[in-house]
Amino acid sequence: MTLLDILVLVSLIALAGSFWQMREYAELARLTGQQYCKKHQLIFVSIARDTIHWRPTVTQKRFQFDYIMEFTTDNERLYRGVISVYKNKIVAIELPAYRSVEE
Repeated sequence: MTLLDILVLVSLIALAGSFWQMREYAELARLTGQQYCKKHQLIFVSIARDTIHWRPTVTQKRFQFDYIMEFTTDNERLYRGVISVYKNKIVAIELPAYRSVEE
């Protein structure tokens, strides 16, 4: 094995690990969005990754992933909120003002 072979192998492993971590974050955001909608009597529609940005803290520097969650209250209007994931934890759920369902 040459040095180039080792470098390519390490790069592929790092890329696969990054992809795996991003999939875990997406699954966490999806499950959180579904649970949030169920708890607040909303209809979950979809979720998609929006932005990835650098978030430095005192001890570490990592990326924060923001996901757009689409939901509805009455199957007519679609609303978009943001779920932020940092270090495999939900750090914020921001939703716009929405019309509640009249019972």
